[in-house]
Order: sequence, then C-alpha cells, then structure tokens
Amino acid sequence: MEKYCVITFYSTHLALRFEKLLSGNDTDVKIIPVPREISASCGLAGRFLKEDSMKVVLLCKESKIEYEHIYNFENNKYIELEKSL
Repeated sequence: MEKYCVITFYSTHLALRFEKLLSGNDTDVKIIPVPREISASCGLAGRFLKEDSMKVVLLCKESKIEYEHIYNFENNKYIELEKSL
C-alpha cells in the first residue's frame, strides 16, 4: 500500500521553489499535476514521503514558501493534514 503526502501551492513559482528547496535538503520530492480529487489554484503539487512531513513543514516555514494544503494519501484517498494560515 502506497503512503505519501501531497502539498498544494498558490502558484507555480512556489511549487518550483519548493522542489529546489527539498532537493537541496536531501528529501525525496517530485512535482506532479494536482490530483483531480484536490482543488487548488495552481496546477502543480509536490509529492513526498509521509515520514518527511514534519521536515517539509519546517523547511517551508523557514524558507517562507507558502502552501495551500498538505494531504496524506492512504487507502486510495486524500485526507487533509494541514492547511496554511
């Protein structure tokens, strides 16, 4: 069973900054189209391992990368874990 998280952004620029930030911090990340089940204003999302979620949130806050939502994908559905303020 596949377990991962998806993070959505307000803009393509933020998604690309996110990818660069995580790649530079030895975190496995992939930029993907936003899944149909998730509504977002930007067409790109980041996909990362569930066990990296705390690291991802901290890196985003430290680097001032704003995101919309973080979802956990498990049992073939997305569950919202966190919403940006």
